[in-house]
Amino acid sequence: MTRPEDPYAANPGYPGYPADLPRPVPPGEPRPLDAVESLTQGTKALFSNVLLWVLAMLIVLAVTVILTVVLVAPVALREYAGEEQAVALSPATVAALVLVWLIVFVLGMVWTLNVYRNAVRQVQGDPVDLSDFFRLRELGVPFVAYVLMGLVTFVGMLLLVIPGLVAAVLLMFVPYLAFSRPESGLSGIFRGSVDIVRANPGHSLLLILFSLLLNAVGSLTVVGVLITAPLNACMMAHAALQGSGDRLVHRP
Repeated sequence: MTRPEDPYAANPGYPGYPADLPRPVPPGEPRPLDAVESLTQGTKALFSNVLLWVLAMLIVLAVTVILTVVLVAPVALREYAGEEQAVALSPATVAALVLVWLIVFVLGMVWTLNVYRNAVRQVQGDPVDLSDFFRLRELGVPFVAYVLMGLVTFVGMLLLVIPGLVAAVLLMFVPYLAFSRPESGLSGIFRGSVDIVRANPGHSLLLILFSLLLNAVGSLTVVGVLITAPLNACMMAHAALQGSGDRLVHRP
């Protein structure tokens, strides 16, 4: 029986689930975006597993801080030595600093890409564990898509800013579609994001507003970023899956 109050009840295969349980929404045609619904569903998806997300971010922050101290310490000691007693860094020290920087960069990139992946998985109702934030498998296509998205936006910013802002909006769903439908290739991923935004301009802009507000709250409260950052990812992942017609889970 179709429940009028349930916006997902019309999807094939959806009826029959108890009202208090998460309900799978099967893949199909692209669905209209609802920014408020994506924020709500993203919040519910995150808080079904929030401690894991917080722990993963704390681990990355701790490793980054430790490695950064290792990176900065030799330079700081050199400064304290004074101009007359300053000693040039040896090639071995420089190599060690570069190595530490590369480790921090790679760790940050792997973690960032896996945040997008796990946001998609969380919204789809798939299990996510701590090791999933540090997986290296199947990151090739998403990495290339992420880099290309950044380059397009950067070049657009050089062209009087406005083209860059337009590119950033049109490509806002690329990191999530790269994980939900990698088989469509880079052109399909980029075209999919553009199609979602063009079909839902109002709600896409509202999602950006929500994202900016979440980032502001996280920055003001400092520790709040442990919640607002993954919440932002889950919200955008839900919108990407909704707009592309991919499968997801509706949480009551």
